[in-house]
Amino acid sequence: MGAAHDSRRAFCTSHLSQMNQPLAETIFWIAATACVIAQIAILRSTFAAGRATKSELVPAASRTGELVWALVPVVVLSVVLVATWQRIEARENHMRMDHSHMSMPAYAPTNGSR
Repeated sequence: MGAAHDSRRAFCTSHLSQMNQPLAETIFWIAATACVIAQIAILRSTFAAGRATKSELVPAASRTGELVWALVPVVVLSVVLVATWQRIEARENHMRMDHSHMSMPAYAPTNGSR
């Protein structure tokens, strides 16, 4: 499994790294926009629930607890989106570098026999 698995992994990694920068940025911004829309919906429903009349028969979470659980995803997604954007920018800067001085060994797939 070793050599065959490594060659598939190398192909997958090299294939993913060939995604062009505008496509990566477009996917990022689509995902970021979807996250913002979802968070707005979550926060809106949290504040709307505070204005609704509540039954004494149904237990409800505290207002503070609801706000905390509505804001936790905002913080976590913000961290993830910032880290992702930094990685995209680092990739773009790396792609602009002059790599002419680097030499890459030729890749020869192995047949798996030793």
